[in-house]
Parts: sequence; C-alpha cells; structure tokens
Amino acid sequence: MASSNVDTVRPLYEAWGRSDFRPSFDAYDDDMEWGWSDEFPGLAGVFRDTRDPNPRLRSWLSPWEEWQCVAEEYIELEDHVVVFAIYRGRGKDSGVPVDQEGAHVLRIRNGKIVRLVIYADRERALAAARAAETTGGEVAG
Repeated sequence: MASSNVDTVRPLYEAWGRSDFRPSFDAYDDDMEWGWSDEFPGLAGVFRDTRDPNPRLRSWLSPWEEWQCVAEEYIELEDHVVVFAIYRGRGKDSGVPVDQEGAHVLRIRNGKIVRLVIYADRERALAAARAAETTGGEVAG
C-alpha cells in the first residue's frame, strides 16, 4: 500500500512539536520552496532558500525562549496537505506565553515536500490549497 502525503509530512510535525526546527529533513525536496503568507509582514513571501542556518527562520524564532508547532489536524487534498497547527511559545524578553492557531499548506510531489506556506488564518490556508488543486497552480504566499 502506498504511503499517503500525510505520512510524508507527519515526521516534521513530530519534530516541530519537540521544538526541533533543523532545516533539513528527508521529506524535503532539494528544490523546496517555503515561506510565510502576507499575514506575516517582514517575512512574507515564498522562496527557494536552503541556507543553513536559515536567516528567515532564525528571524522568526529569535524572539522566543520556547517555540513549538503542534499539528492538530491533517487534511489531504490530492497533492497538498493542509495542517491545522497550534503555535506555543514564550517570549524571551517578556516571558509572555503564546498559544495561537495557524495552518500550513504543503505540496507533495513524488513523496517529497516541494512547497510549504505558513498561514495565520486556517480558513484562508484551506481555501488557498483548494484553489491550487482546482487550478493546478501553486499556493500563494
């Protein structure tokens, strides 16, 4: 039986739930593109960026003493997987805890993740994935 696309992405979220954000996973395609939707000023945009350590990811993680991304639900849509996630963290300077919903849209090709876009709004992420499946295009960043 063939593995599902959810099986491809699940190990990332297991690691991210433990605050392991290393930039390289076996599931990533060598030409993977990733980024944030326009809901994230200063980080918005989807790029092919394989630098290690990745400056955009470091920028996102730098103000947090602790940060986790925990998957709550996986929704498989042909070659996309939408992951409803909870972000949990604590600010380095403020000590303020964060517990926020969000979503990721991942595109899978030949068993590898070729694109990952991070959204703040879950319904927007789901709509973007459905639109991409309908048109055969990419999820907008």
